Amino acid sequence: MIIAGHQADLLPYSGFWYKMAKADLFDLRIFDPIHPRGFQRRVMMRGRWASIPIVAGPAGSLISEARILPRETREVLTSVVTERYGDAKHWSRHGPTILDMIDDIHTEHLWQLNLQLILGIRELLDIRTPVSIARPPSGRGAAGLMSVMEQYNATSYLSGTAGRAYVDADEGYQDGGLEITWSAHRAVTGDSILSVLMDYDDPMAVVMAEEPRGPVRRVQPGVSA
Repeated sequence: MIIAGHQADLLPYSGFWYKMAKADLFDLRIFDPIHPRGFQRRVMMRGRWASIPIVAGPAGSLISEARILPRETREVLTSVVTERYGDAKHWSRHGPTILDMIDDIHTEHLWQLNLQLILGIRELLDIRTPVSIARPPSGRGAAGLMSVMEQYNATSYLSGTAGRAYVDADEGYQDGGLEITWSAHRAVTGDSILSVLMDYDDPMAVVMAEEPRGPVRRVQPGVSA
């Protein structure tokens, strides 16, 4: 079984959805630290940042602990989405649905807001991959990822290419018997998935676009190819 995962981000870009579509199960990470300017609370829309306010928490807070003001969040998101995409090619097709998703937000938890939007976008894209939330990992780096994989009884992990930096620097990945496949996604835009939905006739063709070389696989010792 192939597992992919990512932090619970705000309306993330196409590479997030590529990993979800390619995996058998998608793990939404809510126990990672949250950064004040992280993607959990902001995303590019039309080449400009769109941010939602969060309630300030103590240093070192986790994504699961971040709070929002629901009414203010709904107002901010509704305003920015309408302003950025109101004249888009496919606004009439997707705009009202997106605004309905935003209007349904009543939680005070940032991760629940993002999960609601992620599940709604997953439906629009017709991605069938289940989304799950693992228990907090025991350890960091390779140890943490291995503990999550054990919860799902899986040994194959689909990672974004940015993961190469920490995988190559952590010998635990080499000793853990974990098969890692790197995403081959070719991003047409670094904007939110909303830009893909609003501007392209076939959003999933954009989501599934790959580099010519195709997926790159790295097999750790102890795992057969």
